Amino acid sequence: MTNEALRVQARTTAPQIKIAGGLWIVAAMIIMVAAIVWIVLAVMAGDYFESSKVIREAATTGSDLATKRAFIESVKAWLPPLKFLGMGMLLGGVTFLLATTLGALRVGGGKVQEALGIEVKLVEPPITAKVFPMVMMMGMMVAVVVGIIEGIQTYDYWNHSIATQLNPAEAGSALLADLGTISAIKLWLEPLKFVGIAMLLSGIGLALATIVRILRWQANRLWDVLS
Repeated sequence: MTNEALRVQARTTAPQIKIAGGLWIVAAMIIMVAAIVWIVLAVMAGDYFESSKVIREAATTGSDLATKRAFIESVKAWLPPLKFLGMGMLLGGVTFLLATTLGALRVGGGKVQEALGIEVKLVEPPITAKVFPMVMMMGMMVAVVVGIIEGIQTYDYWNHSIATQLNPAEAGSALLADLGTISAIKLWLEPLKFVGIAMLLSGIGLALATIVRILRWQANRLWDVLS
């Protein structure tokens, strides 16, 4: 590896640190928004359930009670994926810092060999270290988009009278079709989020394993040089 290549490798660490900081800032904003929405949801739920069951179920489409129930149910649908995105960004920031550590170790090892006046040899990072951040972000964004779609459908479904529209809905009606879609999305959205978290943790594990590999390789390289 040439001196220019080492300088290029060294310059890649600063953008990774900025990306990690940006992810943490966005994650903090998402967590704050989620906390505020939960507070609003709690207040609205308190107002909604103060009314009697008969009045709540008789509320017509577009009425105050119907829209409150629709908002409550829709938030319960799209807020968990949003919180999942926030946690994913926090872990994503950690992975980018680990990637920065990998780059610093490679550059440091190259500079030591360069200072000793020997051929500079560096271990190549695994392909997984380059691929998993993109896959990770795609998985998180898919979960969020699906959660938003579910939230919209949930709002449309619950913005109806429970007594006169939802409960009497017959098989094949649009309302029952929406309910079926909402129920199906809930079932396969949970495994999707689980896979996303598993990918995040696997990425962190791969980065740590790569750091150990680089340290062992550099120790062996230094021993060979001193021998």
